[in-house]
Amino acid sequence: MTIESALKDLNNAILDLQQADHNTYERPVKKIAVALNDPELQAINKKLKDNADFEAFIENSNGGGSMVGSAQLNWPLERELELGLTLQIIEKAGIDPRWLQNFAFEWYYDGNKIISGLHKLNRSVLIPFARDYKDYIDNVMPANESKSEKAEALAVVDRVKENRVPILFVSKLIINLTEELREKVRGDNKLSLDERAAALEALDKLQKLSHEAQEMSEASPDLLMKNKNIQSWAGRFKSAINESLGTILDPKNVANAAVPTALILGCGALGALIGGPIGFGAGSMLGHLITGQIKPGAAAKIIEDGVSDKD
Repeated sequence: MTIESALKDLNNAILDLQQADHNTYERPVKKIAVALNDPELQAINKKLKDNADFEAFIENSNGGGSMVGSAQLNWPLERELELGLTLQIIEKAGIDPRWLQNFAFEWYYDGNKIISGLHKLNRSVLIPFARDYKDYIDNVMPANESKSEKAEALAVVDRVKENRVPILFVSKLIINLTEELREKVRGDNKLSLDERAAALEALDKLQKLSHEAQEMSEASPDLLMKNKNIQSWAGRFKSAINESLGTILDPKNVANAAVPTALILGCGALGALIGGPIGFGAGSMLGHLITGQIKPGAAAKIIEDGVSDKD
């Protein structure tokens, strides 16, 4: 499902909720939650929810005392916080629609009919949310990126934030191991000048990407989203693998150099920590090409069939 189709499902479910009664409201409530649980939206939603404290939001609102209908939520003025809080309401409602029924009765009381409170909540919260949420997605990143690219950029940033320590450890490991391998390649007299240059160029690319990963892991949180190197790292990592097939990483270029197993595993691990499953596939492929365990033609076919064609 694309982001566009998920937003369309969200709007349709909100319209269905506005027409629902006390016997039918649960289905559109669940459909709202399902639409927002689309994989392409998960990174965006997590960023918004992580910045919004729902429990504090409720505690700081006016409960209204004993007078029915006097309770009032103290919504923040910041758009991102409002979106994050609404996402948490929808998430809780998707798990238990009756929770939303009680929530609406307490905070959006509109007479003794339960469905009246749900309709009021829908008009006051969910309909404005759908509008503002779409605007947020459209404006949060450059307009020339596709929405899937926007979601992936946020996903990469999120993975870097969550995996800072292992990224730092693995990137340093790869830097050290590639440097050791470079020395072995330099001293291999069986290689021609062109072969040696090609192998060293390939290792330089790997080392450069590893240095970037190390810098990402050490960057402050407020700089992560602004760092275009973070957003493009996984793509450049995959591109480096493809560009090396049959030329730069020809197995004969390093056939006489003993490559540590840790380098193979490290390539896959670093790719996965930043780029997700596809990053692991590309990293593992790099390690196997270096050691000559897989021929360039076969690697190209594998990547063509599964790895490099995926965004």
